Amino acid sequence: MKTIPVHMEIPVTRVSTILPYTRLLRSVGAPVDRLLNRARIPPELLNHPAAVVPLVNAFRFGELACQTEETEHLGFLVGLSTTLEDYGPYGNILQNALTVYDYLQKGISLYNMVITGQRLRLSEHGEEFRLTIESDVEPGVGAYQSHMETLITTIARLKEAAGPEWSPRVVSLAYRAQEHLPDTDLLAGSRIIQGAGETFLTIPRAIMG
Repeated sequence: MKTIPVHMEIPVTRVSTILPYTRLLRSVGAPVDRLLNRARIPPELLNHPAAVVPLVNAFRFGELACQTEETEHLGFLVGLSTTLEDYGPYGNILQNALTVYDYLQKGISLYNMVITGQRLRLSEHGEEFRLTIESDVEPGVGAYQSHMETLITTIARLKEAAGPEWSPRVVSLAYRAQEHLPDTDLLAGSRIIQGAGETFLTIPRAIMG
């Protein structure tokens, strides 16, 4: 006889993770409140960054926003336009990191605190580290936005430490987008693998500090 669990946790994310998207969308005149309602996220929650919403709803919002803006790379654009200051107190913690390794460890801890059902993991592979985004949700347009935002934001911060010539040797994307990635110096020289079923970027041990 199949046992039905008494309690099953629903993956959630804090509203603060949605705010960079709503800011960018409002700046281009997108119907943010309507998109939030369609994703079953009450617009008034934007005034409460510490509140939580189901992760699938947040991903649905990202998917709907992409449809409205006719792009598969909204998360990419959000990552390019977001600074550590935009993350409020979380950004302040990251700004106080002493080394790249310290920055990544702090970032992983914060990320895994504000999101459940998706997490960051740092692993060693010879002369490289690998920062992986693990998700309990099947790869799709919505989850892809979250992955791209995290990757682009991280790469931009690492480039500040490693120098303008640095870019990840490999960037692997779980989802295969139909559109080409937007042009950016952040990925100049990087090998991009799409539809690989896993999302990660490589970081040389030499820059970890």
